[in-house]
Amino acid sequence: MRKILGRLGTGSVFFLIFMFQVTTGFAFVIVTGIIDGVMINELGVPALLVGLLLGIDFIAQPMRPFFGSLSDRFSVKGLHRLPFILLGGIILALTYPAMVLVVEQMRDPNYHKIIGEVHNTGSYQVSPLWLILAVLVFATNGLGLAMMGTVAMSLMVDITTPKTRGLVASLSWCLLIFGIVVGSIVNTKLLPSTEGFTFDYKSLYPVFFFIVPAVIMVLIGLTCIGAFIKEPRVNGPLMQGRTHVNFRQAVRVVSRNRPSRWFFLFLFVVMTFMFMRDILSPAFGGNVFRMSVKERTGLQSIINGPLLVAMIITGLITLKFAKKLTCYIGLTIAVVGIGLQALTALTFQVSQAAITAYDTASQQFADGKISQSAYDAALTNWQNLISGNKSLFMVGLVVMGIGLGIAVPGLLGMMMDLTDPANAALYMGTWGLSQALGQNLSSILAGGARDLAYNNFHDNLGAGYGLVFLFQGAGMLASIWILTRVKEGAFKASLSGKPEQAVGAENYLPEAVRV
Repeated sequence: MRKILGRLGTGSVFFLIFMFQVTTGFAFVIVTGIIDGVMINELGVPALLVGLLLGIDFIAQPMRPFFGSLSDRFSVKGLHRLPFILLGGIILALTYPAMVLVVEQMRDPNYHKIIGEVHNTGSYQVSPLWLILAVLVFATNGLGLAMMGTVAMSLMVDITTPKTRGLVASLSWCLLIFGIVVGSIVNTKLLPSTEGFTFDYKSLYPVFFFIVPAVIMVLIGLTCIGAFIKEPRVNGPLMQGRTHVNFRQAVRVVSRNRPSRWFFLFLFVVMTFMFMRDILSPAFGGNVFRMSVKERTGLQSIINGPLLVAMIITGLITLKFAKKLTCYIGLTIAVVGIGLQALTALTFQVSQAAITAYDTASQQFADGKISQSAYDAALTNWQNLISGNKSLFMVGLVVMGIGLGIAVPGLLGMMMDLTDPANAALYMGTWGLSQALGQNLSSILAGGARDLAYNNFHDNLGAGYGLVFLFQGAGMLASIWILTRVKEGAFKASLSGKPEQAVGAENYLPEAVRV
């Protein structure tokens, strides 16, 4: 009984620490789900500029290894991780009130919205001052996430073993998805369910001034409680034999290791093309299928539901099977899902006359010029026309979600295994930097691709989006090839100081630098 209670107690502490993942998912989807959609669809800001702003926190991402190195080397009353987690959470929470105020000032006064599409004026202008402030706010938001996430993940490495990391990573990401689901629910409550209706931007004020910061601080507080309970009890590399290096030495330590360089590149590429879905799928649904704001937001659930189930199952499997193999299998399935989305787009054959008829009926209904029954008839006819392509698109999203759910636990397990325990935060910061840079580039690529598809294939949007989906799939295939170059055995041999066993891997760190 005492052993069972002990396990329950340990599980509860882990659950508290995992709240940082709920915070990450919630904070991420609030920006991508509300700010992204509102800026493009309600304020008329060009999608490329929105993508640049969503990805601008790349300015903060090179600080991840620095934060990791700091938490490895410095402590407050023996606590290496907790102070940095708390500080990162506070910085993150404070950015949301500023964000809602700055974004409002980027509105295009000449913007005209029609059903399911975004018609930018072509003469968008923004004050340089407000643009600079927006860059600072979004970059600071990324800074808070980078500090909190890097150090919290480092704590997870400190308190887990290689055998349990696949399961721990899966449970951790389950709570990340839970945070995304919570944020998505908030999104659906705030955004209009019917296109064409006026959106009250001021309805965002109480949410961004009070609700979002409060939720973040409560969740970070729970993480800090778990860290306070667990961190002082760690007796191992965290407290003994830590390698104290400055930031310049830290970068050199990681970059000199060939397996580390390949893994850094792998994470960067896979994250770049994996997260293009967050902009491309809703944009495709709105532009081609004329989905409402609520429907487009719901696409995240179609991806994340299968992703969550696959991730839980795979996390259990990776306790016994190779994590790298699950990455191969999952990424291959994800490519198949992206291929189905490309097929959906390329085979879209609804005539321009039918598209115009539905757009006209929707706009007239929004303006109160036709009855509910007349609109319902137009909607039914439209849904019949797109039903085949739309069903195939949904299948593609589900398959992609399953593939990513299989790949993520293996990827996170590898990320923890390819880490020197004596410098856990340094390495986790480096891997976090790679992921974050990839996610930032994905926003820019997806926003630019959306604009290119819309502006250059206006009479055949399906073909334009089909090419974009094919580009995304090619990028995922490239990540699979890069993964073949990651040699875990060579990395472990380099840490043991046996370069003769590490094919192409230089010695990890000179003895003179070790404490």
